[in-house]
Amino acid sequence: MSAPLTASLLTAAGIMPFVALSKPLQKHFDANALIKQSGIPIILGRPSLNYRELQVTYGSVILSFVGAPHWGLALSQPNAGNRVNILRLVWGVIPSLIAWPCASMPSPRSQDVLASGLASAFFVDALFAKAKLLPSGYLMMRFPPTLAGVVMLQMTKTKS
Repeated sequence: MSAPLTASLLTAAGIMPFVALSKPLQKHFDANALIKQSGIPIILGRPSLNYRELQVTYGSVILSFVGAPHWGLALSQPNAGNRVNILRLVWGVIPSLIAWPCASMPSPRSQDVLASGLASAFFVDALFAKAKLLPSGYLMMRFPPTLAGVVMLQMTKTKS
């Protein structure tokens, strides 16, 4: 497998937790029952852990992750220019700073902040891509999981 194919497959697989932990899927199977049966709540010391909290946790991890490629590019291309690399390094930590408090925020605020963060990070990546500071195809690979994350987070936050 080539690296781009592997990256594309892993990116596609990364959509699954957003979908599996979404409210629409709860009409077909009870994720909360599966979560309890798995023993995860006991291991984590969180008996009331539910699918919404797990989706927010996953969304926080993913939002944190989207800044990482910018660090990788800055560190692997030291000749790209000091200003460009400083911009990459600074931007690379901002998604993590947005995601971090979301794990402790109540619903629906946590879903709103994460969805906004994912969409904003995609927009910033589009600016980097327009400036030819991201590999070709990167933005196309990022679009499906960003869209899935934003939509599933918003669908899960509703009460009914």
